[in-house]
Formats: sequence, structure tokens, C-alpha cells
Amino acid sequence: MEQKRRKDQWTAMDDEKLAEIVIQAVQNGRTQLEAFEQAARELNRTKQACGFRWNKTLRLQYGQVLNSVRKRPKQLMRSHLKLALSSFEELTEAYNDLEIKHTELQSEYEKVLKWMQQGVNLVGDKK
Repeated sequence: MEQKRRKDQWTAMDDEKLAEIVIQAVQNGRTQLEAFEQAARELNRTKQACGFRWNKTLRLQYGQVLNSVRKRPKQLMRSHLKLALSSFEELTEAYNDLEIKHTELQSEYEKVLKWMQQGVNLVGDKK
């Protein structure tokens, strides 16, 4: 005898898709609620149904994976922040070096202008 299946029954493929969406959302820094909204669109269900299925059935199965992806973005953020800070320090140092060079060149420019003005005055006096 063939078992009758409800129209809104969750399949293994639905569960996998929901889990994939939730895990990917959390990994990318989005919330589970945003994931439920996306899953609702893709699975043609309500976000409440997706949230209920996740919390009642799938959370236990995928909880460990979810916890590991929650930690990963923080680690990536720390490494990106360290890189940004070191890049900022390098840029600051380069800027300071350029500022010193600019001041030196400005001083040399002013000396050359004075020297040229003296030359012009000297030539003008001889006429």
C-alpha cells in the first residue's frame, strides 16, 4: 500500500536547501531571519515555516557546522583589520616621508628663486 504524502511535507532536498541557505547566510554575516526569508522564496514556503523547520528539526543536525561558520567571519575580520592597520601605518609613514621631501624641495625652490632674482638684479645693474 502506497503511503499518502502531504503537499506541504518537507523532503530531504528541502531540508538540505534550507540548511545550505542558513549556513551560507550566517557565514556571510547575515542573520538567520534573512536566511529564512531567502529560503521561503526559494522553497515556496513562508519564512515562519522555514524558521520552524530549522529550529525544530535541522538546528540539532547542523548546529556544529553553524557554530564553526559563526567563528570564521570574526577570524577573517581580525586578519583584515590587522592588514588594514599595517597598511595604514605604511601609508602614514610614506606620507610623512613625502611631507619632509616636499618641505626640502620647497626650501630648495625658494633658494633657486632668490639666486635667480639676484642674477636678474645683477644683470639689470650692469645695463
